[in-house]
Amino acid sequence: MATQTGLIKFTGQVGGLIGYKVGAAYYLRSAAQQVRQSARTRLAARAFGKASTLGAAMRHALNGQLDGPADSAAVNRLNKALLGVLQADDLHRHKRFAPRNFKSLNGFCFNQHAALSDVIAVTPAVHRDGNGHIHVTIPPMEAGNYNPRATHLSIKAVAVHMQPGFDRATSTSSGAALIPIGLPAREITLVVPAEKGAISCVLLEVVCCRKEGGRMYQLQNRKYTATDIIAILPGRTLRVKRKKMLRTRNERLQLLPEPLVDFYPRE
Repeated sequence: MATQTGLIKFTGQVGGLIGYKVGAAYYLRSAAQQVRQSARTRLAARAFGKASTLGAAMRHALNGQLDGPADSAAVNRLNKALLGVLQADDLHRHKRFAPRNFKSLNGFCFNQHAALSDVIAVTPAVHRDGNGHIHVTIPPMEAGNYNPRATHLSIKAVAVHMQPGFDRATSTSSGAALIPIGLPAREITLVVPAEKGAISCVLLEVVCCRKEGGRMYQLQNRKYTATDIIAILPGRTLRVKRKKMLRTRNERLQLLPEPLVDFYPRE
């Protein structure tokens, strides 16, 4: 392993060299001349590829949706969590994503420095209405572990919709609700617009803010910023109206003259 010191740094394979990035540093190593893989190794590599593909799709869908500071370790932790979802499939030799196994993602923290329960002391409720919109209801909050410099809380709900095939994802979000700190709070409901998808991961983000000079500023302190998955919802089911078949009085069922199956006597 060597450190890239040139002006132009790269990631990926170029000839017999492979460049990769760890944190803010770029490294270099030589590619293997021959790769020997057993059957189990190939299965594990395919599973990791599926998990990393879905993880990248989810992160790209969340790009621009979250306001809190980024966590550099969230990439590996999300891939590891998705790999656990994939390995929970006990019906196929080649592991597949099963909707029933995604419940293990509930409670995943995108910010490892603070969980949602560390910032607010209430448990939000999530449900989907008849039109497919996602409602996130937050009970009145009396106290919490807020930033001492904060004057308001910014709370926003985001839903990541994983598409069938689990290689693409989209996202929708609600508007951010500002809650003054120190005043009696009321129950609020955040509505996330509906979108088709196989599974929807509902995230709740809490960011501490400070109002100065009539302007609202976000306090980018990881200890007081939380972004957690609070619910896993199945995809939308479209209701199809069936036409009622009305039978008239004169209409009668026609009896078949012969049976459908010919039975032969035993010899």
